[in-house]
Amino acid sequence: MWLIVGILMFMCLVLIHELGHFINAKRSGVKVLEFGIGIPPKVCRLRTDKSGTEYTLNLLPLWGFVRLKGEDPKDEKDFNAKDSFIKAPIGKKILILVSGVGMNLIFAWVIFTAIFTMGTKPISVLPENALTSHQNSYLMPTINFLKDQWFISWTLVSSPAKIERVSPSLLWEKIGLLSWDTITSINNESVDLWNIGTVLKKNINKDIAVAFTRNHKNIIAKTQCPADNCILWLTFDEGALNLKPIKFPFFKAMRIGAKEIKAQTVLTFSALGTLGKDLLSFNKIRITTSLNKLTWPAGAIKFWESLFSVGGRKLYLGFAGMISLALAIFNVLPIPALDWWRLLGVVIQRIGRLKPEKYFNVEWYINLVFFVLLMALWVYILLKDLVHFRNIKIPFLG
Repeated sequence: MWLIVGILMFMCLVLIHELGHFINAKRSGVKVLEFGIGIPPKVCRLRTDKSGTEYTLNLLPLWGFVRLKGEDPKDEKDFNAKDSFIKAPIGKKILILVSGVGMNLIFAWVIFTAIFTMGTKPISVLPENALTSHQNSYLMPTINFLKDQWFISWTLVSSPAKIERVSPSLLWEKIGLLSWDTITSINNESVDLWNIGTVLKKNINKDIAVAFTRNHKNIIAKTQCPADNCILWLTFDEGALNLKPIKFPFFKAMRIGAKEIKAQTVLTFSALGTLGKDLLSFNKIRITTSLNKLTWPAGAIKFWESLFSVGGRKLYLGFAGMISLALAIFNVLPIPALDWWRLLGVVIQRIGRLKPEKYFNVEWYINLVFFVLLMALWVYILLKDLVHFRNIKIPFLG
């Protein structure tokens, strides 16, 4: 059931993005030829409205698109029509292109405001020094940040590093850690919730021996502790922390929701920077490891399932807000075929007074190539996630 709910939630977040483009195109007088659910080939046409817009259901799920009139420069009739995207004033073009990102940001802010008003617990509580960019996040905070905000008492002396949930992570799954295991030492140095981040930081990029207990049995597992994945995605038992609900009055929750967007954005760009360094390192091991850690729909849906089992609707919604924000950030990356690149093209064409027929014809081919590459990467990640998270056997992948 939660697999279906997760797919529907992911589709809703994508369609909210496309709905932004759709609404503002209609309001700007630009004809929308098609609003597609999923990626072609087309399965069926659901309906056609009075303006001629087709609403279609397509074969590949977990995405969507809005096709505007005049986007294809090879179709000279549509390209030069008064209600085409190319003929729209530059202000309306910009509005149409940024509205998808805007819708995702607004949706994330509304969700964060709602859960902080109702009161929630964090998605993940991290030890100090684990990842500094988490320090201003309420959904993925460090322990000291929660103490500074008085959600945890300063009088607590020591709490065992008892794991509440092992989220999808190649490092910790390889070790074999399970929910409710308790980590007791790392490289023979005793650890608890307060010092585990510090101990791991000393062992970054080294081989580590992790000692933990399970059902009163002592177990030791060995692995390497990479800099970007040492502690991330381990959620510790919050009962030992005596953690208070993260709750604010409505208007303050609105401000905290905006701050959470900023904190999650810093985290995301930090992760993207690490990914970029790995891919440009020309080191086969680093590149393979980074690609293996990439996850998207199937991994996100699997994480949603685990969140609902321990945190209910509020954490489920909180993670939906994080995914909505991730979609917004993804579309502002300067990659052809994405919103920000198209916005840049519109501005360059206008400032340079370049002929639309020539400029957008070249851009169309560039966008097409990168769209195919992005879809190939999307399919690869989806298949890899199905192997990793759903134990589905796929040739050459598992």
